[in-house]
Amino acid sequence: MSDTAGFGVLYTDHTGLTAMTPIASLWSYETRSRERDRRSITLNPDGRREYWLDRSDPLLNTILPGTGVSLIVNLGDLWAAGRSLATSGLLPRACVVGPVTQPRILRVGRSVCAIGAGFLPTLTPGIFGVPASELVDHIVPLQDLWTPADVDRLFASLACVEIRRSLSSLRDELMARVGRAKSHEAAGAAAPRMIEVIQHRGGRVSIDDLARSHALSRQEFARRFHAAAGLRPKLFARITRFQRLVRALLSTDVSRWASVSPALGFYDQAHMINEFRAFADSPPTVFFRPHGNTADPAGIQLRGRPSEWVCAPDPPLDLLLR
Repeated sequence: MSDTAGFGVLYTDHTGLTAMTPIASLWSYETRSRERDRRSITLNPDGRREYWLDRSDPLLNTILPGTGVSLIVNLGDLWAAGRSLATSGLLPRACVVGPVTQPRILRVGRSVCAIGAGFLPTLTPGIFGVPASELVDHIVPLQDLWTPADVDRLFASLACVEIRRSLSSLRDELMARVGRAKSHEAAGAAAPRMIEVIQHRGGRVSIDDLARSHALSRQEFARRFHAAAGLRPKLFARITRFQRLVRALLSTDVSRWASVSPALGFYDQAHMINEFRAFADSPPTVFFRPHGNTADPAGIQLRGRPSEWVCAPDPPLDLLLR
């Protein structure tokens, strides 16, 4: 499905700029006119992955739960976010988004131009001076965490330069602060490894086994993990599994969605749907349906990213529609 005006937003993951750094991701959003040969997902020779998002795409209009911490710098029209349209508020030009446990509605401006960085919560104390636990489900103005002079210097380094150079400047600013983050990690060096194990296994872990592997009681393990990650280990694992589920649904033909649940550690399809609903406020086929869709069911498209659907699928996927 494409907007009638042919405009959308290009999300780019600038993988090459994060090589040999502790930064998990550097990304950009830009308003673009869709070229005739533009694919939904493009892998460039330099490693950049580009994802085309129509303005109606739910992935552009929702902040989904996640375990990481992000710094967002908005160089275009202002954005608004909230648990509902009535409670949405404008976001600062530069803000820090902590670990997210509940979805939020996101409204981007007409002209979209934003860059950002994502990283493990263990880096948060060194980069922002606060533990990740103080940022959970919060969007904090960067000026509340950095000095006004530092924020002004960051914006000055990003002004009037192309996206890739802006991201390089952002990366360099963050890397200059990573030394302090490393000193915080040294005090609890096991924490990043705990997090990496859960992420590597896609949330399919036993918290008791992890605690025993670190010679800790479950309670002490949970306390240390929460101090480092901002979330309790069980919730961290559930959100990690949810994130992997979203990626799996995006890369799997809709007619085979039911088959992904066992590989991701769900007991059955109903368990998978309930977990998706818990973190996205709706079942998958409702969530991934393009916003404002009024298309003729005869035009349904089952293959490709769900944002390309003309409408939601008919039965026999009745279980997914519950």
